Amino acid sequence: MLKKFALWFIVFGLSFLVSDVFGWTEQGKAFLYINLGVSVVIILALIVILVIAGLAGGFAAEANGISFLVVLVTAGAVAITLFATWGATKLFGVDFYVAYQIMTFGQCLCTESKKKDD
Repeated sequence: MLKKFALWFIVFGLSFLVSDVFGWTEQGKAFLYINLGVSVVIILALIVILVIAGLAGGFAAEANGISFLVVLVTAGAVAITLFATWGATKLFGVDFYVAYQIMTFGQCLCTESKKKDD
């Protein structure tokens, strides 16, 4: 959970840096672009690993299947977040970029359920 918060605050800080120092775009758009860019880089890296592993044949078929599922889950999470943000803007009349920042911050609060074996 702390890693999620750290990454979110890094992206949040970078968005202010892009907005205020460089003046390229407003802060909300910068946050969206940086956050989506990080997700796209992760997805592309996983796809490259999948292709290299498939060509080299060094990994088991299960590892390739798991990597493929990770790519699907990551892409699906991005799509669901964008769709939920769009829905929130239509329901509550808030700015899309503000809603996206709130949605991604809220995702930092969600933890993975891990069952401990006694």
